[in-house]
Amino acid sequence: MIIFLLALIATLAILAILSIGRLVFGRREKFDGRTFVRWLVGYGIFNYIFCFLILYFGRPALTGPFGGWQWILWPLFFSSIGNLFAFARPAMGVLEEAAEASQSGSFSTRTTQRNAASRMPANYSRRAIAAGIFGLVVVGVLGIAASALIGVFTTWFDVNAKALAAIPNVRTHASPTLPPTDPNHIVLVSKSVAAYKGQQVLGSNGQNLGSAYSLDADSYTLQSIKHHLYYVAPLSYNNLFVNLSSPTTPGFVVVDAENPQAVPQLYTDPKHDSLAVLPGALLNQDLLRHVYMSGYTNGRLLDPTLELDDNFRPYWTISLMQPIRGYVGNELSEVLLVDAHTGDITKYKPQDVPNWVDRVMPADTVTQYLQWWGLYHAAPWFNPSGLGQQSPASDPELLYNNVDQPVWLIPMTSSSVNDNSSTGIFLFDTHKNAADFYPLSGLGIGDNVAKTFQSTRANIRGYDVASVQLYQIYNTPTWVAIYVQHTSSGDIFQAVGIVDARNLNGSNVQFDTSLAQALQDYQQWLTQLAQNGTSAPSSATTKTLQGKVQRVATVQQGSNTVFYLQIEGQQQIFTANLSLSPKLPLVQSGDIIKGNYLNTGGTVVNFTAFDDLSINLGGSNAPPVTPTVQPTVTPAATPTRSK
Repeated sequence: MIIFLLALIATLAILAILSIGRLVFGRREKFDGRTFVRWLVGYGIFNYIFCFLILYFGRPALTGPFGGWQWILWPLFFSSIGNLFAFARPAMGVLEEAAEASQSGSFSTRTTQRNAASRMPANYSRRAIAAGIFGLVVVGVLGIAASALIGVFTTWFDVNAKALAAIPNVRTHASPTLPPTDPNHIVLVSKSVAAYKGQQVLGSNGQNLGSAYSLDADSYTLQSIKHHLYYVAPLSYNNLFVNLSSPTTPGFVVVDAENPQAVPQLYTDPKHDSLAVLPGALLNQDLLRHVYMSGYTNGRLLDPTLELDDNFRPYWTISLMQPIRGYVGNELSEVLLVDAHTGDITKYKPQDVPNWVDRVMPADTVTQYLQWWGLYHAAPWFNPSGLGQQSPASDPELLYNNVDQPVWLIPMTSSSVNDNSSTGIFLFDTHKNAADFYPLSGLGIGDNVAKTFQSTRANIRGYDVASVQLYQIYNTPTWVAIYVQHTSSGDIFQAVGIVDARNLNGSNVQFDTSLAQALQDYQQWLTQLAQNGTSAPSSATTKTLQGKVQRVATVQQGSNTVFYLQIEGQQQIFTANLSLSPKLPLVQSGDIIKGNYLNTGGTVVNFTAFDDLSINLGGSNAPPVTPTVQPTVTPAATPTRSK
């Protein structure tokens, strides 16, 4: 395996440094070949074991300054201390004897001191101390001084700050409008809810898997599989002894992320579902150790994520990163796909990663990029006032506006700790170093959002808010929250809440047990705002429609009667509240209607004004109607309205 060779190379380098110190700086003493060989073999064995352990458990990335070999300074440091102690032990004994003699006050003090000094090691001790001092000098120069200078000259001062801010390829949009969200793929299951549902299905196959394996609540990964959103979590070992007794875990759990009522699925087919490698396992079964020992030592192995292909086959994705600014500035170099069942590794360039892989840009890397961007892109490096600085308001949230194209969503805020509104929104590509910044200022963010959902009067049972996500719904930046009830084994979904991100108020929250009804209520609420002239959805435009009614039906929503109309040639369904027009109860198929509506981009649109042009009330001076499509009428017949 490659780490045996790396440990040997590191050992030879350390012995070379110590030998230079021993032979060059300790050359005043007579050279003893046998002593030197014994010293060389002893420190060679010690350093080889030490280096092997560092490589096996620490997995240092051989990249960056010094080619990533600065980790050998640790065994060099301890070896240098060991050489100094070879001299220090007898020296301490001499000092103790001299101290005892000086305290005795006898005439033999000088004789005792001379006898003690005669027992000091001659050649070996001086050469050993020379090796130890030289080794510590190398550690100090390379490990402390050089590393500090590299950090200063790659991250300090304005020129370096601008370089750090430029690492993320940011494209700033002039329009503050976010891309629209497909409401058919809104996430309604949080990690905590997924953990509860996954735990319930763990014993469903009758094998009592819970006695040996568990599901870590933090291991659930949101992803798109066959154009649908799911959470996936691997079965992990309960304890050390189960790990030692089994070379694999049985499989994984899949939880529907869009439908809280869907039954989770447990995949345990030994032919292709069992997991041979996974994070945190013992010895070579550990995922990152398996990859590292397979030869991938030339980069930082980050963000191991369990993803399923469209055939529900498990793979681990790992991002191999390279620092581009000294020790910092990780850049995605390669993506490794590890077959979780067999352990086989395939590497890809970021642009060549299969389409079913949802993310390869680690969230921590994205956060670091945007911290630099917020600090330095519009402000100098030395800026104690904080003027012009921004910072991420939260950790990156995986957002699926399109079910097959996720992005990292990160709200930005000012550097002030008292600011609870956004300065803009980042959508960061999950497959490459590219980000879109939307100057969407004034959105409520942070703890205020959860408190707004919690405070709505509709939440009479006091459900907790498990998660909130920002979407663009009906051309309006919108927070969607999941209400849950806590249990000892996780959370149970109870309801969904929707609120305009610009109008955070508990009374504005649309609370319902189903997403469809909450969206309908939210659209009506937006329409009422537009009718009252209070506000309107961002970037929404008022349009006028005239056409023939194909179908009409009524629905009772609380105390309101809502009419649903299908208009010829239109791809949307239109609704109208009875308060808009007294003609609404008389509307029939074939009537020509005219109405105004707010173009919110949804499949169901609310009229803000309505008139049935086929119904001429008494005294009306309305002009005759010329329909877009004339109805077929028999000349001899007199058309009558059906009852």
